[in-house]
Amino acid sequence: MAVDLHTHTIASDGTATPADVVTLALERGLSVIAITDHDSVEGIEEAIEAAEGTPLTVVPGVELSANTDDAHDLHILGFFLDHRSPALLESLSDLRARRVDRAKEMVDALTAAGYAVTLERVFAHSGKGAVGRSHIARALVDAGDVESVEHAFRDLIGRSGPFFIGKRLLSAVDAVGLIRAAGGVAVLAHPGVTRSDASIPELVEAGLGGLEAFHAEHTQSDRDRYTGLAARLGLLVTGGSDFHGLGTKNTSLGAGGCPDGAVEALRERATISQP
Repeated sequence: MAVDLHTHTIASDGTATPADVVTLALERGLSVIAITDHDSVEGIEEAIEAAEGTPLTVVPGVELSANTDDAHDLHILGFFLDHRSPALLESLSDLRARRVDRAKEMVDALTAAGYAVTLERVFAHSGKGAVGRSHIARALVDAGDVESVEHAFRDLIGRSGPFFIGKRLLSAVDAVGLIRAAGGVAVLAHPGVTRSDASIPELVEAGLGGLEAFHAEHTQSDRDRYTGLAARLGLLVTGGSDFHGLGTKNTSLGAGGCPDGAVEALRERATISQP
């Protein structure tokens, strides 16, 4: 069964609509995808509706941006959560408002330095989705300030760039709790990318349910490491491409791999943890 448990749409920083992601998943013969937009569940209903009557199953999910006590940024995936939960929706609304505040600060700093980028153009790219640095990068390209999105991140708004501003994030423990309170399973996203091993024991204590050992940017060594760690800690193993749309990084929907049985294991654990 071909599965991709990490995809993004225009509800956050992806470039494809939820329906388009469903169409592409069907074209590529996938059986299951999870819609895991950053700090947003707005794309889930459209994806579920688009998949009705097809062989594709859509798992409701989310990817929460969070940090640890030592200010290490990481991402927590949530699967099989109640995406209509009022408490979840309220928290996500607050997180998206924080994203808007950061975008305003970054654009103000860029324009003060002489760049032509505008907040209106940033919002034109983000639409109703959660605004992120990728939208600022695209607006910089539109304004003629940079030649490409990659250029924008490399020279201006990447973590080492002069105009980078960090988000005010949830604590990682709170992110796990938010997902669990909505009946979902919390999974640490791409730990081989974020290098967040030191945070795993605390997150397990908080109720972390799994590790994304399989990811498009993980090496075979990463996969082996986190699969073994998950087994020792009694955690589930998931996998996905981190798909953001054609023509973007990780363009191959279905890449990354996912272990057999991961979807059913997640479903069973989510059912157990339902409030």
